[in-house]
Amino acid sequence: MSNTLTVTEVVNSVSVTPVNNTVTVSEVGTQGPAGATGATGATGAQGSSGVVTVNAPITNAGTSSAANLSVSTGTTSAVGVLQLTDSVSSTSTTTAATPNAVKTAYNFAFTKFPAVILQSGVYYKTNLGAGNNTTQGYNAQATYYQPMFIPTETTFDRLAFISGSNFSGTGTVRMGLYADNNGVPGNLILDAGTVSVTAAATTYQITINQTIPAGVFWTAWNRQVAATTNSYYGTSTATGAYNLLMGSSHNTPSSNINLGYQQASVTGAFSNASGLTISTVVPHVWLRVA
Repeated sequence: MSNTLTVTEVVNSVSVTPVNNTVTVSEVGTQGPAGATGATGATGAQGSSGVVTVNAPITNAGTSSAANLSVSTGTTSAVGVLQLTDSVSSTSTTTAATPNAVKTAYNFAFTKFPAVILQSGVYYKTNLGAGNNTTQGYNAQATYYQPMFIPTETTFDRLAFISGSNFSGTGTVRMGLYADNNGVPGNLILDAGTVSVTAAATTYQITINQTIPAGVFWTAWNRQVAATTNSYYGTSTATGAYNLLMGSSHNTPSSNINLGYQQASVTGAFSNASGLTISTVVPHVWLRVA
């Protein structure tokens, strides 16, 4: 007896109906905490060393891995390091004198200079050779400059002048000191202020405390306020006076000799000298050594 299996095809059908879902977001939520920092990356390879760059007088004879610095020797045409020396007879152009060497040379030179040491408490003025003392009125508000020479640095404590024997009334005189500028008054060193003049044949002084270096400098005197009769002791070329520091100087050949300079229209405090003209009359201005 045989068995028979019968297969019948069955088709199953699935129907899909689309559905639209809608999600509504009303607001952004709070940000969460930061995550942990990541690991540090590996260090890069080291770069090559460069040669050190220098400027004269420093030099570098080294390499990129080892500098070899030095300083060049100085010469008369190039900057550099110099050896100090106390010598006052050396002719070297690659050494430098110490202050000790300079002082030694200065002391020796001073012994050859025909000048006396200025004495404390003594009054000095410009050496106006051969001239006689005269009284002059002098130009109103004009500053009269005279050169003086001192052989060593000196401190002065007085500036002084003398009123003439026929002076009357009340006047005002301003005095000061100026640096030399190649043979003429230059920059102001000291404006000593003014003094009131009220009597004839009287010495008037202004107290100062001024140190002046060795060499030439200039005194300054100005009659800024007129008196009834203006009269002050001084001198002029008419009496045969000449200034030993200026020689027989003049802008042109002349029978008059330059005793100093003057500057017109100086009505108040002193400033640097300017507008200078030669002067053949000058007042006597005295300086006392402290």
